[in-house]
Amino acid sequence: MYLMRGIARVSLPRYSRRSLRLATFSSYSRNMDQSVKQHYLADSPPSVVRLEIKTHFDTLKDQNLRKYAHFMSRAAFEGTRVTLRQVSPESEPIYDLIISLYHASNGDWNALAQKTQVSAEDLRFFLEYAGQFLGNCGNYKGFGDSKFIPRLSPSAFEALASATADTKAAFQKANTTGGGIYETSEQSMMHLGYPKSGHMTTYYPDSPTITQEEITAIGDLMEKKGLALENTRLRKTASGDFELLIASGVSSPPVKDRDLGEVDTFQLDGDLSGKTLRLVFGDHQEEMAKIAHSIKQAGLVSANDKQKRMLDAYALSFGAGSIEAFKESQRIWVQDQKPALETNIGFVETYRDPHGVRGEWEGFVALVNLERTRAFGTLVDSAESMIPKLPWGTDFEKDKFLSPDFTSLEVLSFGCSGLPAGINLPNYDDIRQNLGFKNVSLGNVLSAKAPNEAIPFIAERDQEVYRGFRDPAFEVQVGIHELLGHGTGKLLQETAPGEYNFDVKNPPISPVTNKPVSTWYKPGQTWSSVFGSIASSYEECRAECVAMVLGCDFGILKIFGFGDGKEDLAGEAGDVLFAAYLSMARAGLVALEFWDPKTHKWGQAHMQARYSILRTFLDAGDDFVKLSYSKEDLSDLEIHLDRSKILTHGRPAVEKYLQKLHVYKSTADIEAGKGLYDDITSVDSWWGTTVRDVVLKNKVPRKVFVQANTILEGDQVSLKEYEPTLEGLIQSFAERKATYTTVSRETPPSVPSITACTPRSTDSPDDDDYAAPPLPPASASSSSAHPPPFSSLFFAPSPDSNRAYKVTEPGPACPPALAPPAPVEEPLEPASSSAVVADTKASFSEPKNEGSSDDSEPPPPYTEGYSPLESFTYVMAAAGGASSIITQVSQTGGPPINTLGDIGGDENICLELRNTRFTLSRDELLTLPEFVLLSLFPNGLLPDGHATTNGFHDGDVYPVDYDPAALQYMLDFFRNVAQTIPSSLPSGSTSPDAEIADAMQGSARDMLQDRAGIIVLREDLDFYVIPPRSDIGHDEMLEVKRAAGRSLLKQDGIFSGLRKSEEIGSTEQHLIEMLTAGGFDREDQWGHRASEPNKAVICSLALAKLRTDIRGDLSNNNAVGMAQKLLLFWRKPARRCWWEGIELNDVEGVEGQVKVWIRRVWTLEMSVIGLR
Repeated sequence: MYLMRGIARVSLPRYSRRSLRLATFSSYSRNMDQSVKQHYLADSPPSVVRLEIKTHFDTLKDQNLRKYAHFMSRAAFEGTRVTLRQVSPESEPIYDLIISLYHASNGDWNALAQKTQVSAEDLRFFLEYAGQFLGNCGNYKGFGDSKFIPRLSPSAFEALASATADTKAAFQKANTTGGGIYETSEQSMMHLGYPKSGHMTTYYPDSPTITQEEITAIGDLMEKKGLALENTRLRKTASGDFELLIASGVSSPPVKDRDLGEVDTFQLDGDLSGKTLRLVFGDHQEEMAKIAHSIKQAGLVSANDKQKRMLDAYALSFGAGSIEAFKESQRIWVQDQKPALETNIGFVETYRDPHGVRGEWEGFVALVNLERTRAFGTLVDSAESMIPKLPWGTDFEKDKFLSPDFTSLEVLSFGCSGLPAGINLPNYDDIRQNLGFKNVSLGNVLSAKAPNEAIPFIAERDQEVYRGFRDPAFEVQVGIHELLGHGTGKLLQETAPGEYNFDVKNPPISPVTNKPVSTWYKPGQTWSSVFGSIASSYEECRAECVAMVLGCDFGILKIFGFGDGKEDLAGEAGDVLFAAYLSMARAGLVALEFWDPKTHKWGQAHMQARYSILRTFLDAGDDFVKLSYSKEDLSDLEIHLDRSKILTHGRPAVEKYLQKLHVYKSTADIEAGKGLYDDITSVDSWWGTTVRDVVLKNKVPRKVFVQANTILEGDQVSLKEYEPTLEGLIQSFAERKATYTTVSRETPPSVPSITACTPRSTDSPDDDDYAAPPLPPASASSSSAHPPPFSSLFFAPSPDSNRAYKVTEPGPACPPALAPPAPVEEPLEPASSSAVVADTKASFSEPKNEGSSDDSEPPPPYTEGYSPLESFTYVMAAAGGASSIITQVSQTGGPPINTLGDIGGDENICLELRNTRFTLSRDELLTLPEFVLLSLFPNGLLPDGHATTNGFHDGDVYPVDYDPAALQYMLDFFRNVAQTIPSSLPSGSTSPDAEIADAMQGSARDMLQDRAGIIVLREDLDFYVIPPRSDIGHDEMLEVKRAAGRSLLKQDGIFSGLRKSEEIGSTEQHLIEMLTAGGFDREDQWGHRASEPNKAVICSLALAKLRTDIRGDLSNNNAVGMAQKLLLFWRKPARRCWWEGIELNDVEGVEGQVKVWIRRVWTLEMSVIGLR
C-alpha cells in the first residue's frame, strides 16, 4: 500500500490502571526537556483539507448503490474505537473528551471558551490538537508513530473541560489513562514500539515484561498450527502464561466457525516450557458485532452474487474472528472486477505492530473515476511488456502475470489512522500468486492541496517545474508502485513437505551472487513471518524502487498523457520524470523527521524506504544528486538533482539496489536482506543531528482530511459535506457518532463497553443528522453479534399525537414498577416458593396513596399559542384504580399469538416489508415479541395455510407496512441467542406449554437449560411541545416540534429518563434493579431509538438475553429473586406509564428553554426461544 502502514490485521476490552506502566504518571508532573518537548507539540496550524467527493457522489443515482455505500461506510467507521485502542490506552478517552466538548458547546467553540474563561489562543491550540488527533485517529501520528501533545497548558485544557460534569469527568479520565494527554516522563514512551524497550504499544496489552523472543515463539507456534495473527493481540499474564486475544463479535463462536476448531489451549515448550497459551475470543467484541451487522445490511442491497458472498465472508470473519473467512472475502473481492463502488475492510496493514504481524483496523468505500481508470487500464495492459525490464530474470517472477483490476477511485469514506494515496491488496501471498490482486489509486487524496503550501529544500530554479508536475508525477509513481511494485515477484517456496514451486534440484541462479540460491520459504512461512519487523518497510522500498526504474520508461509516461513515448528529457515527459526523482529525493531528506535519535529507530515504513533511496541517489556519483548549502547550520540547505543524469546514473543505481532487495525477498534470505536494509537505512551523527535539526525546523504539517457523512433517511441516502476547517473536522466526527461513550461509566477490563449515539432519524425530511448505528444494550449478557439496524422502528398506528391524557385518581407514593398479569401461582423454587411469589405479588400490588407531590395528573389539553402551565413541575401518572393508565396486555380471549397450535415448523412465509423481502420459517416468526406480531399481522395469522378472505394463499408474498431494518434487528438478535442453545432437547418433552409449566416449578436456570430468555423492553414516548411564545405560527411551531424531537432523541439512556431512579425504594429503582439483574446494565442505551414519521412520538427498543449465570440461594439472593420475577412476564406483557414535564435546552432555532410534556409508556415482555 502506498503512503500507509504494512501488511496485516485487530483489540481488547479496556485497559487496567496498571496497563503498560503508564498510569503512574502524574497529569502535571512531567520533566521532559523543553527543547525536546517542542518536537512533540501538535502542528500549529495543521493542514486541513476537504476530501472532495460531492460531484462524484451526485452521479450515483441508484439508491441501492447509495445504501451499499452507506452501510459499508458505517462498517468502516464502526471500527473507529478499534483503531483508537490500537494506538494507545488513552486515545479512546481523549476521543470521548473531544466529542463531549463538541456536544457541550453545540459546536459554538467561542461561546464555550467564554463560558470557561479560556483565551482565544488556548481555544485555537485545543482545536488544532483535536483536529490532528481526529485526523490521525489517536494521539500518535499515523505517519510517524510519535506522540503529539497540545500546545495549551494542562490548566487551560482543564478549564475548557470544566464546562459540564461530563466534560470534567472526560478530562480526568483522558489525563489519567495510559500516558495521559501530555508528555510522559520517559521519552521512549512517546514512540510506538516494543513494551520491553519502554515504548508504547497496545498490541501487547497489560504486558510490560513481554519480550520480542516470547512474541516470536508464540508467532512461530501459531504459524505451525495454521492460525494467522492479523486480527489478534497478545497478552502476558501475571503467571507468565499467554492469552491470544482474537477480535470477534461473540466471545464464544461456534466451533465450526473457528479457524482451529475446538482447540483453544496450547502447552508451550522450549524457553516457555510449562507455560500455556489460551485463545480468547471477543476482543473488540461490541465493535466487531456492529461491523458484522452493518455488512449484513449492505448485503441486502449488494449488486451481485460475488458481492453478497464477499459480505457474508466478511460478516463471518468479524463475527467469529476467523481469518480464513477473511481470506475467503479477499479471494472473492479480487474476482469482483470493475464494480461501480469499491470497498475493502478489515485488519489489513501491519506497520504499527512493532513485530510487524498484527494489523490495524481500516476500511474504505470509494467511487470509480471512469476517466482516470482508463489510463490505469492501459497501464495494466502494458504490464507484461514492462516486467521483463526489471532487473531480475523469469526464475524470480510469477509464472503468469494475473492481470489485476486497476481503478482510479474517489474516496467517499476511509476509516483509518491516515489516508493512503494508493492501495494494492490483498496482502496474502497465496492469493496474490494464485488469483491476483487489485490496485487502486485514490484520486481525491492525490489531488488534495492545502492553500499556500510551503515546499522547503527545493531550489528556487526548480520550484516552478516541481509545483507544476509533482502531482502528475506522483500519480504515475503511485500507479507503477502499486501495479508493478507490489504486483511483481515470486516467492520461492516449499509449498508442502517435499513439494516446491521451483526446480529444487536445479535451483535458480541468483543475479546478485551468480550462484544457485540456497534459501527459500519453508511450509507455513510467509514473507511477513520471515522478514518480521522490517517486512513492511522493505516491501515499500522495493515497490518505490520499481516506480523509480519504470518511471523512466517514456512509454509509460505516454500512457498517462505525457509525451509521445520517445525519450525526451527536455519535454513535458521529462518534466514529469524530473519531478518524480526530485520528489523522491526530497522525501528521503524529510524522512529524517521520522527517525528517533534516542532509540535509533524509524517510526514510518515509507519514510525509511525513501531515505534509503535518497542514499542510493547520493551514492550514484558524479553529483547526480547532492545536498547544497553554504551555512554551517544548513539553514539554506537545498537538493540539487541533475536532470541529464537520471537515465545514466539515477536509474542504474536504483536498479542495482532493487535487484538485491528483490532477490533476497524471493529467496527468504533474511540474513542478507536485513543486513542490506539495516546498513543503507542507518543514520549517522551528521544525518541524525545536523541534517535532522534543519528538517525539523522546516517541517510541513501533514494533511488531515475532512470527510463527508452519508445520511440514511427512510429509503434515501444523501451526502453531507463539512467546511475544510478544524471546526468542520470535529463536527464531521461528532455527527458520524462513532460509538460515543458516556465517560462516567467504569467498565471492567473483561467486558468491552459499548455506548453510542443512537440513530437520529426524525420526521423532518430536512434532518441531516448522520444515521449512526443504534446499539444493543451494553452489558455483556445483552450483546449480540448482530446489532440493530439504522433506520427508524415503525410500529402499528397509534392514536393521534395531539391527544391529551388525564388520570382521574391520584397516584401512589411508590407505584409498582410494571403492572403485571395475574401472578403465577405455581412455586418457582421448591424451597422458597412462597417467599418469592409473595414478594413478587407485593412489589406489584397497589400501595396506598401517600400524597406524593410529584405524583399528580398530567396537563390538560392545550392548543398552539397558549400554555396552561403556571408552574412547571415534574409529574408522573398515577397507578392503580379503575382509570389507571398502567395497563396489562389482556390474557383473555384465547392464547397469545405465538401459541397457535402446530402450524408446521418447516413451512415458510414470505413477507415484503417496504420493498424488502423476508422468507422466514413460521416457527422462527412466532418466537418474536407479541407487539411485533401484532404489528405485522393486525388481523391475526392463519396457522393452517388456507386462503384468507383477502385471497392470499401459501406461496404468496404478504405485503406488510413495517420497517424491514427493525425486523432484521430482532431476527439477528434472536438468531444469535438461538446459536447459544444446545441443539438437543430434554428427552420426553411434551408441548411447549407443558414444558414451561413443568420448568417453572424448578429454578430459572433449570427452565432455561435448553432454552434462552430474551427480555424485550419497548418505550413509546409521546411528547407535547408547549409553544415558546403566544404569536407563533403553525409552520414555525411544526419546526419547533421537530427540533424538540431531535433533542429528545439525544436522551438515549434507557434508565436516564426515570426521574426517581436514584430514590431508595422507588418504583423506578425497583424496576431498574430487576432489569439489571436480568441482563441489562444501568448505563445501557436503547438498542433502537427513532422518531415515528409525521408524529410527535419516539419509539425505542432494547433487547437483552436473560442472565443464567446467577448463583446463590433464592431466598438470600436479591439478584436471583429479581431475575426470577422477569419470568412472570413470559407471554404476559405488562405496561407502565409516566407523565412528566421537562425543559429542553439548546433546541435548534429556539432561544432559551422549550417546555415539553412527555408521556413515557414502557412495555416489558419476555420471549423464550428454543421451544418446538
